[in-house]
Formats: sequence, C-alpha cells, structure tokens
Amino acid sequence: MSSTRSPITSDHLQEQLTEAHRARNRGRDRRAIGLYKRVLLEDPHNPDVALRVAPMLARRGDGFEAWQLYRRSARDFAKAKRFNECLTVYREACRVIPYEFEAWRLCAELLLKMGQDDAAFQTLIDGRMHFRGPSGQAQSIALLSRARSIEPWDTHVVLDLARLYARSDLPDAALELLSCLAQRARGADLRKLRALQWRLTLSFRFAWLWLRAWNDVAEDAKTSEHYA
Repeated sequence: MSSTRSPITSDHLQEQLTEAHRARNRGRDRRAIGLYKRVLLEDPHNPDVALRVAPMLARRGDGFEAWQLYRRSARDFAKAKRFNECLTVYREACRVIPYEFEAWRLCAELLLKMGQDDAAFQTLIDGRMHFRGPSGQAQSIALLSRARSIEPWDTHVVLDLARLYARSDLPDAALELLSCLAQRARGADLRKLRALQWRLTLSFRFAWLWLRAWNDVAEDAKTSEHYA
C-alpha cells in the first residue's frame, strides 16, 4: 500500500527504521518487530510502519495488537477522507486476522457509506464464515442481521440466521423469521425452510407442510418436463 509517511526528523529514528526494514527482509521478524515498535512510540500515526508490522504481529499470534494498528491507520485515513486507503486497510485486516469481528463489521460499514452495497453484503457473508461453533454465534448473528438490512429476504442468510437463533435458545425468533420467509420461498428453498420448521417444533402441521413442499417441487419438475 502506498501512503504518505509522517516525517521522521531524528537521525537515530531513521537508523532504527532502516535497520527494521533490513531485519524484516532477512526474515528476522522478532528484531524487526522490536525496532518498528520503537519507531511507532515516537511516530504513532505513521501508517507505513504500522502496516508493515501489523501482519508480522498477526503471524506471531498477537492478533489483538495487530488489530489496534490496523484500526488506528484506518481511522487516520478516514479522518483525512482517504476512504480508498481506509478500505484497503480494513480488507487487509480481514485477510490477516479473519477472527477479528470488528474488522469485518467496519469494512462492511465503510463499503455501505461508499455506496457499494453488494460488496458490503458479501463482506458480511464472508465474515460470518469465520465465526463457526458456539463461541462465534453472537458474532455470526450480528453479521447476518446486518446483511439482512441490505438483503432482507436472501434465503441463505435467513435460513442460516434462523439456525443460529435456534442454537442460541431463541426458537421463537427463528420461527418468526421462517414464517415470514415462507411467504416468499419457492421450490427447494421452501422445502429446506419447512424441514427446519419441522425440526424446531416437531409438529404435525409442519411435517405436513414439508411433505407438501416436496410435492410442489415434484409438480414443478413435471411442468418443466412438459414444456421442455
């Protein structure tokens, strides 16, 4: 990423920066990180240095500190109204530390502000994939809920969100979502929806609706063959 670097007036600081670059190029990450951190202590808003050291920190398992550097750089770019550079920072953060929820959320929000709704939607869906299992349910629900504000009745999103609600002991919220989607879903999507309603309730009514959805799919197939 090209960026305007904050001026470094100290000769000693410049020497440290040169040595840090040399250590990084030689694969001596530990030394390079130490030197870059010294430079950032004196010049904390230097995006060039911050964005060099952040992925190195992430590779060494210090994702939290890496995210602080990414977020600071992104904010500085945003304040300067350099939104493309800000977006590049967030996208790199999503790639380097994909388990950082705020990276995905802020990236999507920036895309929305830039009028890129489709890209924001896809970012939220991509982010959700990194928060699987019980520990990631709250983050997944938040990302999918935001995605629904862009595409309210995307079948994949609604079904995924309903399953997450059910796993989070929120069956009523799941059933309400599915009930609303049932008015719009057709074919195989409706069959998946009815199966989920049946699993959540174990009611005869939803078992019957599931079977009816199968029959509707079969009828649609026959109609297609007839007009082929």
